[in-house]
Amino acid sequence: MEVLILLVGSFLLSGLMLWTIIKAVLTAYRNQQLSMAKAIFITTGMTVFSILLAGVLPYIYLRFL
Repeated sequence: MEVLILLVGSFLLSGLMLWTIIKAVLTAYRNQQLSMAKAIFITTGMTVFSILLAGVLPYIYLRFL
């Protein structure tokens, strides 16, 4: 049961982080501070990072605790 709570919490945390980054990138794009290519690159990179983080954090917690 605690593993399920850990996984849900990790994905929720990563999702909130990703949502915040997407909002910031879209705001910068609207203010013409970023090009479309850079906005897509940043969003894609942070999506991959967020998914990796959501998968690795529970593993690290369970491995070393």
